[in-house]
Amino acid sequence: MLISVFQTATFPPELWRECMRWATLPPSGRLPLHDPPTMLDPWPLGIPHAPYPYLRPEAAYSFEQSHLYPTKRALMLVSKAWADLAVEFMYESLIIDYFGVGGLERVVVALETPHDRPLKSWVKRVDIWVGKWATIVRKFETLARIGLPNLRVQHMFQQAESWAWEKTPTLLSEQPLHLVESSGAPIFARMTACSEAFGSLRCLTIVLASPLPNPVLLPSNLRQLTIISFAADFLQVQHFFSTRNSLAIPNLTHLMLHQSGGGPDRFMPSLTLINHIGPQLRHLTFMAHHDILDGTGVDLRTILGVCTQLTELVIPFLGGIQGADSGGYSHSLLQTLGIPMTLYASEPDYRSLLDVFSRREAFPKLSVIRIIPIDRDLPNMKAFQWLAPYALRLEGHGIRLEDHLGCRLLPVAVLENHNPLLPSDCLPIAT
Repeated sequence: MLISVFQTATFPPELWRECMRWATLPPSGRLPLHDPPTMLDPWPLGIPHAPYPYLRPEAAYSFEQSHLYPTKRALMLVSKAWADLAVEFMYESLIIDYFGVGGLERVVVALETPHDRPLKSWVKRVDIWVGKWATIVRKFETLARIGLPNLRVQHMFQQAESWAWEKTPTLLSEQPLHLVESSGAPIFARMTACSEAFGSLRCLTIVLASPLPNPVLLPSNLRQLTIISFAADFLQVQHFFSTRNSLAIPNLTHLMLHQSGGGPDRFMPSLTLINHIGPQLRHLTFMAHHDILDGTGVDLRTILGVCTQLTELVIPFLGGIQGADSGGYSHSLLQTLGIPMTLYASEPDYRSLLDVFSRREAFPKLSVIRIIPIDRDLPNMKAFQWLAPYALRLEGHGIRLEDHLGCRLLPVAVLENHNPLLPSDCLPIAT
């Protein structure tokens, strides 16, 4: 019946296109050219373990797309008229290997198939997940040979900490929106020579597998910067921001710092960078993926004091707060807080932190505290029964304690009371 209506032109193709867009919209609503998620965005239900914690926000997009491919393919098979409309959605986003529907060879065959309008012209985004450096060059050289004229987003992730693709070709057009690159990539030569080399760039992820050879001149339109650093010494504020002009990047509001490696002063470069750009930030993710109980050298009071415009914050540590005077912490605008948790978390580790952030007079707009699993996904939040009284107390202050899926954490006994003020919309903690 639907096909007959379409063929008699009683339903304009423009409306069919909007229906197809709605049918291929992921649960998050995130389209290929939207800004990437952060660590505070709820993770998709059923997503498997991502290779590394700092890749989880990026993996969420790929995971959602992998579940949309059957629908996109089904739309292509309805009729030739539908296929002519649905082809845009089928090829707008290519996920290769991890979460993908096939390997690179299968994608290449499809892109090189003769068509009225070349299929490669529909491609707006490419996400490539690879395991070995040798395969990176081959994959990129193949796609570069084909040519993707309308590509705006290039995300490339390696499942090993060797991020060394110095000879990898760049697929992007002259006006990219999002870019993920290693510190050794040749593309940075253009960003060190001219600050507007990529004037349209909104989101940049830099993997510091080695020190940057020269300071990067970040474009003024940049609004989201993610830095993954494998050593504290690689992160130097003068390599990213002019020390004479802190507002050279006025649109930058989201800063994500992911730090690996140890050492007594490992947090200091990150704190120096936060101190420099903090006053204009709305979102700050500061993650250290080891020793979350060690907060030596990190002062949460300083971060809250410097980042006066923050509405979202992810903290990497607990040790600096344990036993602290809760009266020294406050923020008038903070709305969402992410706190780290490991499989071996226990109540004493979190007592001081939850006491600090449950003070409504100190955090008047705080409404959500979300648990961020470290190392790998927590198998079942029901195992952390000691969170139950904290969830109740926070709820009494108007603060919702959530797991990484965005589900409210409340004891079963409370949910069974059917209190309309406490909707049972999540996985409860067993009591």
